Amino acid sequence: MFDPVIIGLGETQVGSLPGYTQWEIQAEAARRAVRDAGLEKGDVDGLINSPPYSRPHQMFSLEMSEYLGLRPKISLTMDIGGTATALTMVETASLLLKEGRCSVVVVVFGDNMRTGRPPRMQGNVRMAARRGSEEWEEPFGIVGMVIPYAMMANRYMHLYGATKQQLGAVAVAARNHALRNPNAQMRTPLTMDEYLNAPPTASPFGRWDCSLVSDGGGAIVLTTRGYAANRSLKQTPVHILGCGSQTTHKNISQIPPEFGELPLKPAVAAAYARSGMSVKDLDVASVHDAFTLSTLLGVEALGLCEQGKGGEFAAAGNLEPGAAVPINTHGGLLSQAHVGGILHVVEVARQVRGDAGERQVRDARIGAVLGNGGVYSVAACMLLARG
Repeated sequence: MFDPVIIGLGETQVGSLPGYTQWEIQAEAARRAVRDAGLEKGDVDGLINSPPYSRPHQMFSLEMSEYLGLRPKISLTMDIGGTATALTMVETASLLLKEGRCSVVVVVFGDNMRTGRPPRMQGNVRMAARRGSEEWEEPFGIVGMVIPYAMMANRYMHLYGATKQQLGAVAVAARNHALRNPNAQMRTPLTMDEYLNAPPTASPFGRWDCSLVSDGGGAIVLTTRGYAANRSLKQTPVHILGCGSQTTHKNISQIPPEFGELPLKPAVAAAYARSGMSVKDLDVASVHDAFTLSTLLGVEALGLCEQGKGGEFAAAGNLEPGAAVPINTHGGLLSQAHVGGILHVVEVARQVRGDAGERQVRDARIGAVLGNGGVYSVAACMLLARG
């Protein structure tokens, strides 16, 4: 009965939260998740979080434990990049529960990147801007995230004939999902003409190809099936069926030469194998979408379409509300908020337990979450199912 289950979900308001610190945002997300589970603070004996990017802190999980008034058996801070971090935190919590090291673990991330950034970039923000090799990449303009992802998009378009309009189908679909989410940063419609006429960032990307800059946070409470069976919980447990991960590189100069060799597909394959599931079993999915290209690679990796056909898949409406397997039903990083990947996991868990409100996918029982870190450097995948 040590099978891990998700029993609580929490998210703060997202967008612009002036005056809120990283501690306050993560603490509020954690409190909401614990309340959602029907537990008390004293039930929590494990905490895993990711440090804020706006102002880095050493031993941040210890600071959060103290801030929340917890004395957990295990307190961890993790960061492997992007949406993959949230999935790795949840998987780590699952392993701790399976080993009997903890009974209830809270996984949380939150930041105030929109309103809390200092006038001059510091710490992790500076590190993110200087993500390339100081010797071999930064001198030639490979800095930040937009430029290397744009380079990947150009290569993808060259190899597979994808078009700007197909990238636009990703952005428009994300916005259509966000319109159904009362807790979304972007709540106005986006047309294809508006997308195509948006200010450029790095070719082929424009403004709406790139994820938002957001304040906000999310949290997840996990326990074991045995613990859940002996408590009067408020929510139906969500089972973690299987996880997978893969790492290939850090610097873009070391990226695998073919799209099929990126870490996404091996991570998905491992999750399918460990869960005994396949793409045919999916009802809903969230995929990394820091850039529109990311969504195309995500649906290809999940097996929803063939490699190189993601653009056609998106243009045919297969990402939209009402699709066979709707993608990023919360709006994703492109239209809900960029709060790492924690809200991707929260959203799929909400969908499979059946309380996603207006955006609820009918009869959703099994969902996938696929995350990416760096420039397709590391990937993690997780399958969730209604208890």
